[in-house]
Amino acid sequence: MDTTRYDVVVIGGGAAGLSAATTLGRALRSVLVIDSGTPRNAPAAGVHGYLTRDGVNPWELRSIGRTEVLSYGGTVIDGEAISARRTTDGFEVVLADARRFSGRRLLVTTGLTDELPPIDGLREQWGKGVVHCPYCHGWEIRGQRIGVLGTGPLSVHQALLFRQWSGDITLFLNGTVEPTDAEWDKLAARSVRVVDGAVASVDAVDGVLTGITLRQGTSFDLQAVAVGTSMEARSALLESLGLTSQAHPSGAGR
Repeated sequence: MDTTRYDVVVIGGGAAGLSAATTLGRALRSVLVIDSGTPRNAPAAGVHGYLTRDGVNPWELRSIGRTEVLSYGGTVIDGEAISARRTTDGFEVVLADARRFSGRRLLVTTGLTDELPPIDGLREQWGKGVVHCPYCHGWEIRGQRIGVLGTGPLSVHQALLFRQWSGDITLFLNGTVEPTDAEWDKLAARSVRVVDGAVASVDAVDGVLTGITLRQGTSFDLQAVAVGTSMEARSALLESLGLTSQAHPSGAGR
């Protein structure tokens, strides 16, 4: 059992947690970062829209961040925090390997996970031929034949956003999207093709995405697929403190 008591224990060693720990170190606070090593952006080849680090590999960014935390006297350990409890003077955190750490304050930066629809081949292409955010990935797939896989009401908005990066956008309703009259007008005005029918698979050859096939057998030649994920909070640690997650008003997750 570790008997060291920190000013702040940070759960989550991604960009948010490491940034917070660096600032706390600069403020002369003793800080511990506990990192499970499962960042949300792990499947991505690079981080984009991050000033001075555009295109950097997510694991390299994590390594740079850890070095900065250590340079200000912080501590970073690998481990999975599974529960936390309030104590008379702060919090105690328990790891999966039974180690325990205490802190006057607790900062949880475990973030979200992306839940993908159960479609053959989709997960295998996640972070490669399958993307989700036009501002994160639009530049890389600009001008390509892009399919937007319908997952709910926000898929129309996603298709219209990606239209900025390509003139060849196809929205697959996939039995989950029912555009309003106003949305149909917007799709038509932006020359976004719309395909009805449930999607059976995201197809690839030698690891390279080639298109989408519907359950009724029709295939479409594509170079990239965009999909809106259901974003779920990594809330197990918070739940151990009696907190619960709430559904997001947009319906995109909780």
